[in-house]
Amino acid sequence: MTDLLAMTAVQQAERIRAGEVSAQEAFDFWRGRAAADDLGSYLWVADEAPADPGELPPVAVKDLFCVEGVPSAAASRILEGYRPPYTATSVRNLRAAGAAVLGKTNQDEFAMGSSNENSGFGPVQNPWDRTRVPGGSSGGSAAAVAAGTAPWAIGTDTGGSIRQPASLCGVVGLKPTYGAVSRYGMIAFASSLDQCGPLTRDVTDAAVLFRHLVGRDPCDSTSLDFPGQVTLPHADRLDRLRFGVWGLGEEGLEAGVAEVVRATLGRIE
Repeated sequence: MTDLLAMTAVQQAERIRAGEVSAQEAFDFWRGRAAADDLGSYLWVADEAPADPGELPPVAVKDLFCVEGVPSAAASRILEGYRPPYTATSVRNLRAAGAAVLGKTNQDEFAMGSSNENSGFGPVQNPWDRTRVPGGSSGGSAAAVAAGTAPWAIGTDTGGSIRQPASLCGVVGLKPTYGAVSRYGMIAFASSLDQCGPLTRDVTDAAVLFRHLVGRDPCDSTSLDFPGQVTLPHADRLDRLRFGVWGLGEEGLEAGVAEVVRATLGRIE
């Protein structure tokens, strides 16, 4: 079972579908990892697997997503003990796709912060260096994926709250275009900006999770039908691709940043 730790979520799903690992075994493995977390990444971990865990690995869910009957406090003592009577659409979509809820991840209280030091239940530590922050507000989700206590996770992004912790923890994070994913059931910081998105080990995992999140929701008037199928990446190299910093001349960058940009472009070319 420890082989699962080295696999992406998509690879684990392939093992489950092939019958090489049961969905129950996969859930129990990740539940044990999550329960042993000592980074402050989790505020709640499932006691046991649901009757049918599904064919996807379980997913860690940021604490501001309402999940019926599960503590959902947005990392605030104000809502401590609150158990919603309904489930957020994004979480419901993932359950329908075959991903059970592994646990609720820590965050900055009500998603207001960028370091995950502002949770009502204590900070999250960066798994690469415990003296450093994991970023926020989705720091618990990013840290859990980076530390191998969750195969993948979802968070929310208002002004960087997925992208920034993903960067600080060395994982993949995506803020979808506004309206691509329903906000229904999110304890929002700023409803006009918030979006749910994936935090994963690699881009393929992010695309798969995103594929199951998108779609029109009658409970969210700002949500839209996604214009097409979310396709999976097919390239594994960056040969012949060029990257640049739009709108900034080298003179507009600090010398150190300019040197990093030059070195990076040189390697990719």
